[in-house]
Formats: sequence, structure tokens, C-alpha cells
Amino acid sequence: MKTLVVGHVTHDRYEEGFVAGGCALYGALVHQRLADEVHLVTAVGEDFVCDEAIESLDRTITRRGETTVFTNLYPEEGPRVQLLDAQGKEVEPRGVPEAWLEADLVHLAPVLGEVDLKKWKEAVGDGLLAINIQGWIKVGEPGDSGSRRVIQKPWEVSGEQLQGVDIACLSEEDIIGQGDLLERLVKNVPIVALTLGGRGSRIYVNGWTAEEVGIYPTEVVDPTGAGDVFAATFCNAVVSGVGFRKAARLASAAASIIIEDIGPGAMDRLNEMEERSALVESFRE
Repeated sequence: MKTLVVGHVTHDRYEEGFVAGGCALYGALVHQRLADEVHLVTAVGEDFVCDEAIESLDRTITRRGETTVFTNLYPEEGPRVQLLDAQGKEVEPRGVPEAWLEADLVHLAPVLGEVDLKKWKEAVGDGLLAINIQGWIKVGEPGDSGSRRVIQKPWEVSGEQLQGVDIACLSEEDIIGQGDLLERLVKNVPIVALTLGGRGSRIYVNGWTAEEVGIYPTEVVDPTGAGDVFAATFCNAVVSGVGFRKAARLASAAASIIIEDIGPGAMDRLNEMEERSALVESFRE
């Protein structure tokens, strides 16, 4: 199976310095371990210092401007707080080898508006199209310099604009202040995976709720990337022909692994997810 992943690779700021991050990085690394062939399309700045994190990936990379820089804070109560220090350029389909635009799965995974949904829909072939919606609902607060808080903006995407999208992945946090966005997604996208934090996930298929799936309990070291790993694992499993219930259980198990280390540090342990998935409970509505 050939998988194309699109979005920024970011600098995520930790006390020790920058760690490579971003939905597309987590997604590409997951797909690399689960798919036959993976290609990452990304844009980073001329200041990018985390090349080691992507050197194993087949990729089309544009280097210009600045690298997107996030600081992620996790209050004991309430949703994650993200600070934006710099924002990178658009990730465009031009320059991507034609064979990769015809991939079996195209996974659009933006972090902050760098992927134009219409442009990429027109560029890719007939493979399944999956999207992580968080990159279309977030912007940095107005300001010219310094850290800016990342805030949500309403994503006024229409049913027509969602045509051609096969899988949409989002979190409960993503729908805060988004009105009927979840309903629009469920109505227009055949498969919608909604993560519910510590309560697991809910999978909608063809407009109705097929499954609710729990979590694999573990000790959280760093929750960054959990949703991205869930989305990539779920999409890969679905495209591979795995049923929705097992796909969500595998995704939950994979997410439980990634949060046990800093950034993508636990990625090499994804082979543990099959065993863990057997202990993740599923519930029918």
C-alpha cells in the first residue's frame, strides 16, 4: 500500500530544546511502520534543526522562511494550551512525483492552515482521502512578534467542499466553539473518528454511530501526538481492510504507546499495539 502524508513538520519546544513534531510527522512515522510505502510532503524553514527525525522518510521537502514552532502546555484541568512562536509556509502539491499523487491513501494532516483542501483534492488521484481537521480550525492570535496563543476559528466548510473526503479525524477539543461542524462532517464524510480524551473514541460510519472504543490505561509522560497517532493508525487500518471496531482499538493502543515518551520517542514500540489492542474495550451504541 502506498500512502502520501501532507503537512508541516514543526519544532515543538521542550525544556531540552526543539523536538520534531506536527500531525504529518507523527502520521508519516506511523504509516512508515504500518504501510508498504510512505511519502511525506512537507515545508520547513531554513532554520530547521531536526533533520534526523525525517531522514528515514521518503519525502518532498521545501525549505523556505521559518519553521512552525509550538510550545504545548497541558493544564491539569481544561484543554491544551498551544503557543505559536513562528509559522511556516504553505505545503503545495507542485513538485510531488505524479506516482505519489496516485497513492492508495492520501492523508492531509495540517497543523495551522498550511494545506489547501481544494488544491489537494484537485491534485490527487482516486485513492482514499483522509483529513485531520485541526489544521483548518486553528490560527495564531493577532500579533507581530513573540509567542502568540493558538486559538480556534470556525471552520465554515460546506458539504460540497467535503465531497471526496473519505475519512475525517478530530478530537472533542477540536469541536469547541465549532457549532455544527461535527454534524456536517458526519453527514458528508463516510467515516468520522472522534477522539474523546481519556474516554476513548467514537466512530461514525455513513451518518450513524457504529462504535465507541475505550483506552488502554497507561502512565502519561507527554500527550503530544496522541491524536495524530490515533488518526494515522485508524486510517491505515481501515484502508488495509480492518473493521472499524478493531481499527479504533488498534489506534487507541498505538496512542497509549506514544504518550509514554517525549514527542515521537516511543514510535519504535508500535509493534506492541496489537497485544495492547486486545485489552481495549469496544461498545456498540
